[in-house]
Amino acid sequence: MRKRSPGVFFVICGPSGAGKTTLLNRLRKRFPDLHYVPSYTSRPPRSAAERRAGRYHFVSLEEFQRLIRQRAFLEYAQYAGNYYGTVRALVNDHLRAGRDVIKEADVQGMHQLRRHRLSGRLVGIFILPPSLDALEQRLNQRGTEDPEAQRRRLSAALDELGELHLFDYVVINRHLRESLERLSAVVHIERARRE
Repeated sequence: MRKRSPGVFFVICGPSGAGKTTLLNRLRKRFPDLHYVPSYTSRPPRSAAERRAGRYHFVSLEEFQRLIRQRAFLEYAQYAGNYYGTVRALVNDHLRAGRDVIKEADVQGMHQLRRHRLSGRLVGIFILPPSLDALEQRLNQRGTEDPEAQRRRLSAALDELGELHLFDYVVINRHLRESLERLSAVVHIERARRE
């Protein structure tokens, strides 16, 4: 009996408002065997719906700091006074079992992930909006942040453009359907490389 190949760890990054969460959710519907790993965060949930959505595992600041001391994270970052991170065991257990994993991370997290030895292959995908104007419009339409927070996000988006070398693929999200097809092609290509 042939030993099963390790899984692929797909990491989707991009600025807030680029559409990465929408694309990730649609990609998971198309590939239900992609195992989603939620981020741990010390941030309180914004709503009951966010808590139920399963994108985050909410813990206290003290618990997050304890996990940092225990070196439980593959990557973690602090943003706007809150911590976000990816638990090592959750990812590596799936990869060792030959299951593919998908999650969101930021550029700082991707830097950290590139320094780790994983149980499978890491594939970074960066989602870009078609323009900064489009990004600003999307952030305005969300209506979840004040103007100062939006300015910080736009500034961060510009900084992230200098880090595209960390990624294996870049998808410009002009039209959701086309972007989903491109992401699906990445999954097929990377799975074929494993076999």
